[in-house]
Amino acid sequence: MKKITYLLLLVFLFACGGSEDQVSTTQDTSLNLVDDSTTSTIQDTTTTITETTTNIDTTTTTILKNKCEDCEYVNINELMLNIDIVPKYAWNDYQRISKENNIFENDSFEIILNIGPSTDLYFQDNEKYIQKGISFWQNFNLPEKYYGFFYNYQDLDWAINELTSTGFEGGMARAPCRDDICSGANSGIYQRPPHFGVGVFGINNADSKDTYRYGPLHIHEVTHSVVASQWIGNARNPQQSANDASPCWLNEGIAHAAGISLGVENYQEYLDMRSLQVTARHMQPPYNDYSPTAIMSYYNDSIPGACERNPDYVLGYSIGYLTVEAMNAMSGADSAMHMYSIMASGSDFEEAFQITYDIAWSDAKPLFAEYVSAVISNLFTSY
Repeated sequence: MKKITYLLLLVFLFACGGSEDQVSTTQDTSLNLVDDSTTSTIQDTTTTITETTTNIDTTTTTILKNKCEDCEYVNINELMLNIDIVPKYAWNDYQRISKENNIFENDSFEIILNIGPSTDLYFQDNEKYIQKGISFWQNFNLPEKYYGFFYNYQDLDWAINELTSTGFEGGMARAPCRDDICSGANSGIYQRPPHFGVGVFGINNADSKDTYRYGPLHIHEVTHSVVASQWIGNARNPQQSANDASPCWLNEGIAHAAGISLGVENYQEYLDMRSLQVTARHMQPPYNDYSPTAIMSYYNDSIPGACERNPDYVLGYSIGYLTVEAMNAMSGADSAMHMYSIMASGSDFEEAFQITYDIAWSDAKPLFAEYVSAVISNLFTSY
């Protein structure tokens, strides 16, 4: 049976959090679980060793299709014609799968929450929403345990010591903190076996008015850990291999789509948060150009293994999220995780995309660019 342990410490996670007036400046650094006790920057991954895998034959590979016969999906060529219905298709499929996976059947999985000694939590259902995310993804590889550390800036030293004593790198605790505030979040899996999931969540009372912090953030972060878990057994350093395989728009897109879709109570709340998350983050240049041409450039620059260093990484929460939402409306709300499992078996992103969505990425991205540009334009118009 799942075991939840509260040790009066606060969990280390990387997510795109922040109160509504901070959301434009908070950045997810969910790829930071590196072997470095002094820094948690994405760039510092040069000392990690990854295991080379062999490409699979994409002409014969098949995946589990999780579409249901009675559900509605949309063809990629019809995205523009169904621009107002696409989010409903995606939302409905999230709810369908969540209902099917409501009972968690992995008795050995543990969630261990650690809360800082002086940290006052403004949200009490942290475990509930971490479990909801894990349950949704239970048909895929999972870490054996998920450790969450929740702490304010006053408890930062405590978090460093707790991470170290638990067997992780203490420097991870700094990831969600800046300017004497711990407000961000970050999550992944630890690079050393047994590759436990670990998340650090900064707690700042000013964030308590941000509805994103009440469930969506937790599912977002857990999804990052599940993505990396697809490489467990396939690579020496699963987290680094996941980083090296995924375009950044997809990495943040799958997490944000899952968090927002599963972390709210109804479709109207989803639409409201969808609008806020896209429009409130990137209103300043150069992140205010959402033309199809600019989006195509963003896709082309989102090169796996390199794009973490790009200043446009933040566009994963807008362009990436809406792209994954469209993919979910096309092929099911867990289709992107199926794509990750194919990549973990040896295919590169473009091979896995074609296997999953029956269209080449080179043919799909101009259609996505046109659609996402139109969606963002509509959201800003009504904002």
